[in-house]
Parts: sequence; structure tokens; C-alpha cells
Amino acid sequence: MRSSSGQRWAVLLIAAVYWFATTVCGQDPPAAYLQTPSAEQLEWHRLEYYAFVHFGPNTFTGEEWGRSQSTPDVFKPAALDTDQWAKSFADAGMAAMILTAKHHDGMALWDTNTTTYKIGNGAWAKNRTAQGLSADVVKLAAASAKKYGIKFGIYLSPWDIHRDPAMPKAKLADTLYDEPQIFGDNSPGDYNEFYAKQLTELVTMKYEDSTPIELSELWLDGNSGSNTVQTFNWTNFRNIIREHQPSAIMWGHQGVDARWVGNEDGVTVATNWHSISRTQDQEHYSGDELQTGVRDGTYWTPAEADARIRNGWFYHATERPKSASTLMDMYLQSVGRSVNLLLDVPPDTTGQIVKSDVDILLQFKAQRDAFLNRTLLTPGLEVNASSIRDDNSTFFGPGNVLDGNFTTYWAITDEETTGSIEIDLGGNHTVDAFITQEHIALGQRIGGYVIDGLVDGDYKTLVRGTSLGYKRIDTLDEPVETSQIRLRITQANATPLINSFQVLGV
Repeated sequence: MRSSSGQRWAVLLIAAVYWFATTVCGQDPPAAYLQTPSAEQLEWHRLEYYAFVHFGPNTFTGEEWGRSQSTPDVFKPAALDTDQWAKSFADAGMAAMILTAKHHDGMALWDTNTTTYKIGNGAWAKNRTAQGLSADVVKLAAASAKKYGIKFGIYLSPWDIHRDPAMPKAKLADTLYDEPQIFGDNSPGDYNEFYAKQLTELVTMKYEDSTPIELSELWLDGNSGSNTVQTFNWTNFRNIIREHQPSAIMWGHQGVDARWVGNEDGVTVATNWHSISRTQDQEHYSGDELQTGVRDGTYWTPAEADARIRNGWFYHATERPKSASTLMDMYLQSVGRSVNLLLDVPPDTTGQIVKSDVDILLQFKAQRDAFLNRTLLTPGLEVNASSIRDDNSTFFGPGNVLDGNFTTYWAITDEETTGSIEIDLGGNHTVDAFITQEHIALGQRIGGYVIDGLVDGDYKTLVRGTSLGYKRIDTLDEPVETSQIRLRITQANATPLINSFQVLGV
């Protein structure tokens, strides 16, 4: 169970609102429905879009999985600038960055005491240290993220080629880096203990001023490219993270806090549930199953869509970035379907994000802003509802969907699982998209919704949706001129709660 000041304050706030509603106003807020997000997961949902940073020896060898096992001398960025990373991401509207502190190759980007196979033993790092500069890339990136106001996370690969006896390492024979092969259940030594030590170093890391580095997410990738069988002690790893980084989201194939979306294309299918019914320790779901999730599942484990701005995860000079329009399509099929988007933007051999990639990120932001910043609904517009819970418009009225407040919502009685709201646009407008948000703090309930527009005096169906969840962005193939919009909840497994509704157009 989590314990954090943020969660405690959230619990106290909810309790205060509940007391005021029931004691002062005589109201009865809806009960939570089955699984609900923790305070940390709810905050994570709201991040929506952030950066993945694959950086390490592969950047210089042209590999993806680091089978060459080069010495740390291979890591030699000509002009490392983690501030440039963070500023680029912040300028692009990204909320965080997650750095590969150790990828499958096993080379550590921080000053670890667990292995000689770290960039600190290479010529680049020794030269920086001699100049009085830090060579700890993880600490540098964390400090840059803080400086530019974005969150910081870490990827720590459980599979470690450097320690895997099935993976050749001819270049490292009889060197400082010829270390015991402890990866695998049948190998001598305890890889789980080794990994736990690396994890502990990272989750207890501090800035240069000795204040703790807060991690927003830890990526525990389960990928492996050898036949070596290694049973991971996930329970211990989770306990270490919870003890030292209670607010961090743990990402894994299927949890515990966030799951893989089932592909590496940054998209998901039309129906996506925030819950599943298996833990990281159980049989893995297929990619297709992870895309959809499990309605009314046992665990709140929402999906994160990981994708790349280029073809590879690491920088390769022969590759070019995807277009802004391609990224926009990706965004609408991830964030627009209630799934967070984690976009990989790798630094090059200089240690900086290349200009072409930064330009695309900014073009994508401009395109995204131009699309989203055309809202037609403002507080005060006339909104009517099929019904209002306890006839109390202050707490549960349809006007709450326009107030921009994450804690308010439109609600109907517990006995009703369908209902509708109608919004007068105050004149004719040309509309082409809608943004609808369920009040997921009390669970995901809605399995069917329809958006209608008043056209030539009659309502015309414009959108038919299935699962709702954190956020849905529905776009029309062709714009429609209308003066009134109706949102209908056509199916829900419990009384539906709508947090926000917006119409985009001119």
C-alpha cells in the first residue's frame, strides 16, 4: 500500500468534500465503482505526453541491444547537454522524460558501486572529472528536468547482456570488465541481489545539494534476447521502489501501476479499459489483450503507449524523424483514446537532441495546439441534463462539465445508467472534434456514448464511442455546422459520471 503526503492530502480533501456534501447539504456523492486510481496514478494520467530518452553505448556503436559489449571508452559524447534535452522537451509541451539509466547492454550511466561496466570508467568520464565536471548522466538529466519544470523517470533493464552467460563478450575478455556471469537461475551468484542494489542506488539518488531526486516513473522492461532463464524477484523490487519512491509509477508488461499498450507504435484500439486482472507475476497477456484491457478488471493498471520519433530507439545517423502530422495521428490514437504517450527522442553522438528532431517536436506542438485551442464551450453556457443527482446543480449539475475542474462532475441517481446533457452553443458553429472525460477518480464505468449535433432542426449522430475513461478525443471526417450539441451516455455498468466535455471548432 502506498503512503505519501500527496495521497494523504487527497484522501483528506475527498473526506472534507464528502462531509460537506452529506452533512451540510444533505447530499450523497456516488460511491466508488470497483477499482479506482491511486492519487499517484491519477496524477500520472494527467501527464498525458512525455519523452523517452534512449542514450548509452548503443548511441555510438549503432546498435539497439548492445551485443557488441564494447568497453566504456566507446561512450564519448562530444558536447553533452542535458539542459538542451529538458528545454527541448519542455518547449515541446512534454511533461516528463524517462532516461535509460541502464539498457540491455548493462552499461550504467550513473556512478554505481555494483559494476565496473559503467561510463565512469571510460576516458570521456575521466576527462570530465579531471575538469571538475560531473560524469553522472543520470544525475545531470535529473537536475536538468528539475530546472525546466518537467518530471524525471528512469528505465533500468532487468535483462543484462553483460552478466548473461549466453551472450558473447570477446572484447571484454581479460579486462577490468570481465565480470562474473550471474544472470540466470542456474548461474553462480544472485542477479536479483545485484539488480536490487542498482535499483536502490537509483531510487535513493540525490542532487548535488543533497536533496532527494524524486522519480515520477520507473520502467522495468521485461525484454530478453537470450535463452537464459532468470526468475526476477519482482516483489522485492516493488518494495524497494515503494519504500524510497512512494509516488513513482512502476511500469511493467502488465503493471503494477501502468501497463504496456501491446505495441511499439504509440497507438491503441478504439476500446481501452484502464483495468486488467493479472499482476506482473502472472502469465502475460498478449499485445492485443493489453490494448483493450479488461472491463471491470481486478487492478487499476492503465496503458502507456511507447513509440519512437525515428525508426530506432537509439540514435542512428541514417534515420529521419517522423513528420508532425504522423505524430499528431499517433497522439489522437493514444492520448485521444485515454492512453498516455511516451515518445522516444534519442540524443546523438554529441549528447544532444538533433535540430531536425527538435523542429519536428515544435511543429507537432504547434499542430496540436492549433487543433486543441479551438474550444467553443465556456462556463456559463446553457446546459441541460436529462436528470441531476438529488436535483443539486451545485454538486452534480451539468454545468460542472464546463468548469475545468478535475474534482467536479455531472452525476445522476444510482438507479440510472443512461442519461444525456444538451449544450446550446449560442449560435451556429462549424465543429469537427469533441473531448470527453469521465470522472475516473471514482472508477471507469462507461461503455457506450453518443454525441449528436442539431442539424437542420433535428439531432444527427456525429460520434459513437465505446469505453470512455480518462479522456476521449473524437474527430469528425467532415466538419458539421450546428448550434446545439448533445452528449448521451448509452451504456454504463454503474451510474455514469462526466468530468468534462468540450467541443472544438470555429
